[in-house]
Amino acid sequence: MFIPKSIYENVPYYWIVLGVLLLAFGAYYGRAGDQEYFFAGIAGGVFACIWGVRVFKHRLAQETRQPCSTYDDYLDQTCELNLNTDPITERVPDRPETD
Repeated sequence: MFIPKSIYENVPYYWIVLGVLLLAFGAYYGRAGDQEYFFAGIAGGVFACIWGVRVFKHRLAQETRQPCSTYDDYLDQTCELNLNTDPITERVPDRPETD
């Protein structure tokens, strides 16, 4: 099943937004006296927020992504940006020591 890259990369944020909405829903309807909505909303909201953070952390820890060599490759969606390296310091070659 094909999921567009923009949606795939933003899924953790969707989970967190859903969790916050469920927390607000549970707090609003729980205040009116319905304890079922309160506990269901709070539990669902906490679960969704934790799941979103888990997915986000899992993707950050993933080391199997192939780094892009150029920005055009990234725009073609053939690889992932390598955010763990500093491209400025890696381009500078070591200077030989002169006496």
